[in-house]
Amino acid sequence: MVGMVKRVSILFFILSLFACSPKNLIVTGNIVDGAEISNEGRLNEILNEITPSLKYALLIGSDGTAALITSRSFSKIYIQKDKKGWNSKVDNLPAFCNIRNLKEICIYLRTSSENNIFSERMIDFEFLGQSSKNGYYARKYKEISGD
Repeated sequence: MVGMVKRVSILFFILSLFACSPKNLIVTGNIVDGAEISNEGRLNEILNEITPSLKYALLIGSDGTAALITSRSFSKIYIQKDKKGWNSKVDNLPAFCNIRNLKEICIYLRTSSENNIFSERMIDFEFLGQSSKNGYYARKYKEISGD
């Protein structure tokens, strides 16, 4: 009986670890619906698996903070997850590109399509300023609340 209780306890512990782990990170923009990030890594490598020829990415935090970066900067950003969620980590870009609790990455793919979901998403943000570090530029935005 004691052995059975130990096995059940271990099973519940393992299940709780999976229940607490963050879900996949949503990728939106003018790409195929349903794209998600499930693995950590350099942003350029992650996004290349989804689609090549990207021009911009908007990293959006759950607090509404957002950083718009160009494809030139993608290799400088590491996307990682912890117990609380997804984060962007940078050393060579402006500090505001370090975003805790990412809720979405919206990307812009060069396309001839007039249906540009990226531009539609940008309407939801207020431009706060631009900064540079080590020759890399980024623009900071804040999501406009619907209140």
